[in-house]
Amino acid sequence: MRKLVLAITVAALCLAGCSDGKDGTKAGATAPAQPPVSQPAAPTGPTVSVPPLTLKSPAPAGGEGSRITWPNLKTVGVPRGRKLRPSGPITIRKRGAVIDGLLVRTEINVAASDVTIRNTHLVGAGQWGIIQRKGASGLRVENSEINGNGRTKVQYGILNQGGMITVRRTHVHTVANGINTDHGLIEDCLIQKLKEFPGDHVTGVQSNSGPAPGLTLVVRHNVVLNPVSQTSAISIYQDFGRAHDVTVDGNLLSGGGYALYGGKGRFGRSSNIRILRNVFSRTMFRKGGFFGPVTSFEPRGPGNVWKGNVWAESGKAVLP
Repeated sequence: MRKLVLAITVAALCLAGCSDGKDGTKAGATAPAQPPVSQPAAPTGPTVSVPPLTLKSPAPAGGEGSRITWPNLKTVGVPRGRKLRPSGPITIRKRGAVIDGLLVRTEINVAASDVTIRNTHLVGAGQWGIIQRKGASGLRVENSEINGNGRTKVQYGILNQGGMITVRRTHVHTVANGINTDHGLIEDCLIQKLKEFPGDHVTGVQSNSGPAPGLTLVVRHNVVLNPVSQTSAISIYQDFGRAHDVTVDGNLLSGGGYALYGGKGRFGRSSNIRILRNVFSRTMFRKGGFFGPVTSFEPRGPGNVWKGNVWAESGKAVLP
């Protein structure tokens, strides 16, 4: 048994100082003339301490010693002080291309493999901000910010229709759905201030079926806050296929109808769904989600594990 002290800052939970990316253009627009570039404000406010917790499992990845350092506005997004060059919508067809240091309007359309997007702020409009197309694989999004302007709908911050994707230290906000992918790695990100438009489901991280053969989905050490009273912070669904081989490890989750959907569905019993060492918070709703912390997890599914998941406010176990 080891003691784990969780320090959750007001900035990580409320994040009032977040940049909202308020300037946007319509799809197909050309680059605007030198728009203002605002970097995310540094988080402020006192530290909100959570009582010491006793867990049977080690601290989540990303922790420093016995103290978890949650992703916050100092650790995600475009590094402070980085100057960005304005750009209109981008389509990438060259394998291995790198997008670095841009302020992009509308979308980044990735139609090639092994593309890297880093140190970039995208103000989206339409169905997605960044999309990796079918047939492409290996997209990496790092130290970036993706958001809508709050008036024009953005359905997905990042939508993956292709193969492997890695998203790290990225800030996604003011969109209906933060990241939609069936496989890949989402790590050290901040997803919050989700926006509901008519007819939308609202989710921080969403998977619609099991990963492609040979791949897995890992969602690790993120802060996902959904202020809307429907859908979730993280959803593992069976819309198009059976859920399997998903690990949700060491995240701070709050909001939605339920903070977590655990993989149960119409295509068969889920398997290898591992929900480990996550911290559920009542910050958005007193039950964690509007209705509760978790639904649709199958404890008897082959390889399914629910372990070490606790309430932020009390340290008591969260049970499926």
